Amino acid sequence: MKRSRLFLPFMMLMVLLSFGYAEASPKRIISLTPVGTEILFELGQGDNIIGVTDFCDYPAEAAKKPKMGDFAAVNFEAVMSMKTDLLLLQDMHMQFTPQLDKLKIPYLVMKQNSIDEICDSIMRLGKLCSAQDKAAKLVANIRADVDLVRSKVKGLKKPKVILCVSRELSEYQINSFYVAGGNNFYNEMISLAGGDNVVGDKKTPYPQVSLEGLMKVNPGVIIDLVGDKTFYHSKDNIDVETIFNDKYLRSQWERSAKVDAVKNGRIYIMQGTVYLRPGVRSGKILKAFAQAIHPEVKW
Repeated sequence: MKRSRLFLPFMMLMVLLSFGYAEASPKRIISLTPVGTEILFELGQGDNIIGVTDFCDYPAEAAKKPKMGDFAAVNFEAVMSMKTDLLLLQDMHMQFTPQLDKLKIPYLVMKQNSIDEICDSIMRLGKLCSAQDKAAKLVANIRADVDLVRSKVKGLKKPKVILCVSRELSEYQINSFYVAGGNNFYNEMISLAGGDNVVGDKKTPYPQVSLEGLMKVNPGVIIDLVGDKTFYHSKDNIDVETIFNDKYLRSQWERSAKVDAVKNGRIYIMQGTVYLRPGVRSGKILKAFAQAIHPEVKW
C-alpha cells in the first residue's frame, strides 16, 4: 500500500521582499503569498486585491477573493489578462522575475528572515500603497510586543530549545524531522523569547535532524509547529481528525526519545497557520514561544 505523507509545507515559511517596476499606488493587486495578503488587508487594501492563492485564508475576507491556484508558480496568462498593477511574490518565484521584468509587470518579492526585515517589508508596502500611517502603526505594535517579551525574559536562564517546522505526522514514532537552524525568523524568535536554539549554529536554515541528533543536543523544550489540517495535501487512507490531536502528536515525541523535554513534559504543539506566517502577527508568534519557553513568567 502506498504510504500517505503529511509533510508540513514549510516552504510557506520563506518569503523575501524586493522591488520590480512598482510605481503609482496599485489598484489591482494579485498576491501569491499568504503573508503579503495579510499585510495588504491590514493596510486597508482589501478592495484592491483581485487574486490570491488557495492558501490565503486570513483574514476571512481573503478566502473570498478569486483564486490563482497554489503559490508554486506564476500563471502569466492569468496575470496579464487580469491587468494587475502589482504582483506580490515569494522567494520561490525568483526564477520568474526576468520574465516579469521583460513584460514590465510590477512586482514585490516579500522578505521575512527577521523582525527588522518584516517591519521593513510592511513599511515599503505601505509606502507603495499610500498607507504609510497604517504601516507605521503595524510596525509599532510588532516592536512593542518584542520590547514587552524582551523585558519579561531579561536575565532569566535560557532553556535549550528545538523548534520542529516539518515532520511526518502519520508515523507512530518520529524518525527524523526538520528544524529551525540559524539565520532565519524562528531562530531570532527563540532568542527573543528567552531560549537557546540548540541547532542555531547550523548554517542551513532548516536542517533535517535524526533521533540520534535530537538525543545528542538534548533540548529542554520542544516546540512543534504542525500547521493546520486543511493545508495537508496527502490524506489518502489517513484519519486526519485522529492525527491532528495534541495528545496524539505529543505522544509521538514521547515514544521517540527520552530527552529532557520529554521527561519534563515540555513539549508544545502549536496548531494553526499563524505560526507559519511571519508577518503582521509576528508578535503573537513571539508571545506563544515565550509562554512555552518561560511558563514561570506571568504573561
